[in-house]
Amino acid sequence: MGYYSSGKSTFIKLFTGLYYPDKGNIYIDSIRIDKTKYSTYRNLFSVIYTDFHLFDKFYGVKDIDAKKVNYWLRKMKMQDKVEYCDGGFTQTSLSTGQRKRLAFIAAMLEDKPILVMDEFAADQDPQFRKYFYENKLPELKNMGKTVVAVTHDDHYFHIADRLLKMEEGGIVEFQQY
Repeated sequence: MGYYSSGKSTFIKLFTGLYYPDKGNIYIDSIRIDKTKYSTYRNLFSVIYTDFHLFDKFYGVKDIDAKKVNYWLRKMKMQDKVEYCDGGFTQTSLSTGQRKRLAFIAAMLEDKPILVMDEFAADQDPQFRKYFYENKLPELKNMGKTVVAVTHDDHYFHIADRLLKMEEGGIVEFQQY
């Protein structure tokens, strides 16, 4: 029996504009997003891919508010491990889960309307994972953020407003809560 991936990560890369579609179209409010509008489309998203890279400085973010950085360091339970100094983090040599938390903070500082996280919680310890799904995701929703969380974590599917299931490159199930 062969192994087939479901296509979630590829879908996310198409959805966020990292890949341009070979066929089909993307529309926002009935407006087709062609190649001339693609950079504007990409700017809607802050993304944490599974193969993310974390920089020690915040690139592309203007006027960084140290209070916001410190707020998110506390909310992501990183205030005892990392500080904000000179436009970046004082420490990035951390576990994968902790580095993803810093990537999350960098994404929040971008302040884009859509936050996409590909298997963000997979590398978190069980206590933080529960805290993240039950506390941080509702906070993001209350902030007006659209959150797309790719996950296998079925214990927290009930947190979602909508749930899409993918198999072999296609959406096979849709639920709205």
